Amino acid sequence: MASSRTAALQLRLLAVAALCGMCLFPRAFVARRGIVSLERSFRAPHLRVWPNPSRREIGSCVQMSRVAMDGISPQYVEHIVAAQELMKAEGVECLLVTKTPTFFWLTGGRCYVPTIEESGPAQLFLDQEKAVVVTTSIEGNKMRTQECLGFEVKEAAWAGLPGTMDAIITELVAGRNVETDTDSLEATLDEVMVDLTDHDVAAYRALGKDIGEALAEVARSVCVGDSEYKVAGITHACYNKRGIDLVMIAVAHDERISWDRHPLPRLGVGTELKKVCMIATCGRRKGLICSLSRLVCFGEVPADLRTIHDVCMQVDAEINLATVPGKSADELYHVLLKAYTDRGYGEQILQHHQGGLIGYKCRHWIAQPGGQQVIKAGRAYAWNPTIAGKTIGTKSEDTIYVNKDGSMEVLTNSPDWPMVDVKTGDGRTMSRPDILVK
Repeated sequence: MASSRTAALQLRLLAVAALCGMCLFPRAFVARRGIVSLERSFRAPHLRVWPNPSRREIGSCVQMSRVAMDGISPQYVEHIVAAQELMKAEGVECLLVTKTPTFFWLTGGRCYVPTIEESGPAQLFLDQEKAVVVTTSIEGNKMRTQECLGFEVKEAAWAGLPGTMDAIITELVAGRNVETDTDSLEATLDEVMVDLTDHDVAAYRALGKDIGEALAEVARSVCVGDSEYKVAGITHACYNKRGIDLVMIAVAHDERISWDRHPLPRLGVGTELKKVCMIATCGRRKGLICSLSRLVCFGEVPADLRTIHDVCMQVDAEINLATVPGKSADELYHVLLKAYTDRGYGEQILQHHQGGLIGYKCRHWIAQPGGQQVIKAGRAYAWNPTIAGKTIGTKSEDTIYVNKDGSMEVLTNSPDWPMVDVKTGDGRTMSRPDILVK
């Protein structure tokens, strides 16, 4: 029998479906005991037999949702409902969202002005009846008409901050208990937001397609003599024209690839591209982040680079194909260690982290020895094996999605990129991006 918490979630999902004009049971049938869902985008694998709520209960919940969420994208309505259910389960009456990833997850909007800030002049107040963006009079119109469509927005005078915003929040709280997304709910919210809905997956696939195209365009645009900063600038331009913000950009040329695993772009003598360029990126659109890296070589690929890139692609294929539901972070770390060691590069795993869970952060967690996190279906992952030789280095990285059936798909393929069908130790095959030769 469903618990009261599960029943409440079921009722809210029915309300969301009615609000968004969706049929919740496209592949379901009504049984005497309730509604039996065979498969559904509202991913709750433990929900299969749903007791029939009364029309009055559904109508009451839908009416509340329409008042509070009319005009908000269904993608974010789903997220708000998930956050409300978490709050109810944890006994939290009011939640104040201040962090950029959580704000993105719940609204799709940018809450910051300087991109370097973890939080900005916009916050989200959430209780069981409403979701309200609280910001300053400087940002109000932007939040209402551009960033957070459909949300109620309350503006505080900039003169007198932070007191003017605090007064609005105090009025909304109305004496109830309130927590922020940096308090006791932080870890749980981080876990909930990486469970991707069908709307999230559609957005992720669109982002992956665009970012794969963008980095391929960058790679085909760079020239011998370009500084690392110039390559970074080209990358920004190619991402930005597709509505993608670069949240991480690393560029290294030639020998530097062998000794700097996080090469922030440089300008000046000695940074000019001579033969090999590596570009590593994390790009964000409406909160979702994709990671991918590509290498470009002018002229014949040097033998040492050819050797280590072949190995790097093999390690990448091993870890991607091992990313199946139920595997722990510790198990995946040892998959990586074995893949490196079997090919004579065991020390390389100690030189750089290897990636892990991605979503609304560049990495929500990374695979480490002893790591207890578990791979789950309906989530995205990004692995980034790297190998450094004596005079050159390389990297292989894409963002993948683990489907509900446990299968894996690459989100960030680059069109017309040279690919290699790589065989793993157990005989499976995966295509990985080779070095683009110009």
